[in-house]
Amino acid sequence: MYDEPVTIYRDAYADAYPSLYLTPWARKHALNVANLERIVAALPAARPRWLDLACGQGWHFSAFAGRAEMTGLDQSAAQLARARANAPGARFVQDDMTRAAFPTGSFDLVTNFWAGYCYLRDRGHILALLRTALDWIAPGGALYVEVLVGRDLAEFNRSLYAQRTGFGVTPCSDDFSEWLYDDSGGRHRMTSPPLEDFLAVVEPAFAAVEAHHDGGFMHHLIATGRRRDPYSGRRVEERTSTV
Repeated sequence: MYDEPVTIYRDAYADAYPSLYLTPWARKHALNVANLERIVAALPAARPRWLDLACGQGWHFSAFAGRAEMTGLDQSAAQLARARANAPGARFVQDDMTRAAFPTGSFDLVTNFWAGYCYLRDRGHILALLRTALDWIAPGGALYVEVLVGRDLAEFNRSLYAQRTGFGVTPCSDDFSEWLYDDSGGRHRMTSPPLEDFLAVVEPAFAAVEAHHDGGFMHHLIATGRRRDPYSGRRVEERTSTV
């Protein structure tokens, strides 16, 4: 179900990763930092507990050194080796994010960048992971996920990045909900539910939810003010009854 991070993200690919997905995307990463600045500043805890799922090389942690208790989770040993060098003050866990186990309410912020959830094999597993991640967020906490949707994937092969690198997207379904991505690391098999699926899960659980497109290929889904009620069904009923 979730093999690519092990088979693709080995040393050679991890060595090339910054030149492929950090340096060329400076505008996106600057937006990540700006969003994180306001999220972290608004969290109730002075030094919030932050979990980054599919953390890769820990770039986001390195931009906030000393400002949070950081836990990064990734399945690739090669990526984590570089993350430990980039963010030595953080804790890193090597695990499949679908099998990770953290106590309820153990983080003030959960993040997932570059739509790392796309490696999961179907919509059901992705939304199950999202619901689990919500359980890990303490009351008053926040969620920040970069969501990659079909209409943006359809444009990728015409992008300057694709033309320059030769990397490309191949749809496996008309709506790009299932797709392949070929780059120097090999073939990535991916799944992209629509943004509406994420909103349906997230909106009842938070006081405020926003989703802004960055003008490239990502929607930045930010949810703040985690509600105390642990039962999503009850939250949906309460939200519906007040409309």
